[in-house]
Amino acid sequence: MNKLSRACCAILLLASCLPACHNGEKTLHLKDLTPAERRYVVRFVTLERARAVAMVNSERGQALLDSLAAAWGDSSLAETEHGLSSRPRRAAAVQDLLVRILDAERDSLLHVPEARRLAAPLPEPPAAPPE
Repeated sequence: MNKLSRACCAILLLASCLPACHNGEKTLHLKDLTPAERRYVVRFVTLERARAVAMVNSERGQALLDSLAAAWGDSSLAETEHGLSSRPRRAAAVQDLLVRILDAERDSLLHVPEARRLAAPLPEPPAAPPE
C-alpha cells in the first residue's frame, strides 16, 4: 500500500470516527473554516475526485494519486491531523460540511470523473443535505 493510500485510509478512519451530529454548533460554510480545516476539506475532496478518475481509468488515476502524494509530501497526514479541532462539536461541524460538499459533488464524481476537476473550486453546499 503506497503512502497516499495509507493517508486516504487514515483520513477516512478519522472521518468515520467523528460524531454524526454537532449538538448546537452552527452549520458551517466554506468561509467559516480555519486554514487547517479548509486544507483538510480540500485534500479530502481532491482525493475523492482522483479516486473517481481511477475508477474509470486506473492508469490515469494512479498517476494522479502518485502526483498528489509527491506534491503533499510524506508529512501531509500529520500536518492535516494536527490542524483539526480537538473540540468534538467543531470537528463534527467540519465533518458535516464535508459530507454536504461530497453530496453536492456526487453527480460530478459519478458522471464527470476527469483529471481537470481536481483543481476545481469547492462547491458551496446547501445548509443541510437533502433527505
